[in-house]
Amino acid sequence: MNKNMNDFRYFIYTGNSYPHKNLGKLIEAIVLLNKNRKEKILLKIVSGRSVFIKRLEKEINLKKANSLVEILGFVDDENLKILYRNSIAFVFPTLVEGFGLPPMEAINAGTLAAVSDIPVLNEVYGESVFYFDPMNATSIKALLENLSKIPKDEREIKITKSQEFLKKYSWAKMAKETLKIYESSI
Repeated sequence: MNKNMNDFRYFIYTGNSYPHKNLGKLIEAIVLLNKNRKEKILLKIVSGRSVFIKRLEKEINLKKANSLVEILGFVDDENLKILYRNSIAFVFPTLVEGFGLPPMEAINAGTLAAVSDIPVLNEVYGESVFYFDPMNATSIKALLENLSKIPKDEREIKITKSQEFLKKYSWAKMAKETLKIYESSI
């Protein structure tokens, strides 16, 4: 892990780098965000190595974003929590999702979450996250800009409210409910 992970302000994405995760648009937004900025805001991507990472690296080069985007590869849980907590926000630009667990992980670790304004994420997250149009880099950039300016006290209040929202989801509760369904079908 880079020892200087706190040297710059940054946004973080964790997860696969499949095309439907829409990381190209997020990279485009990061470039726009930094266009006239003296103090750069980076994007850190935590994703396992794959053919899709190779494609993403080419896209980063094409968009001349090498100094703005860092692909970290695999990060253990302890360091991932630190990365989340020290980020401006977790960004989830996905176009298609089944449920969307990564924003929950980020919120639980103590950061804000900015997610695609798509039906499934609206249904799951309600008012606990910030939304952007995933097809529009300018929309993503505008939200990231706004998140980077939230005062620390307001940020802490929003994170606490988002963490309260997480209490309605529980692995133990889900396991019990699933077991009930299995038992009722026997």
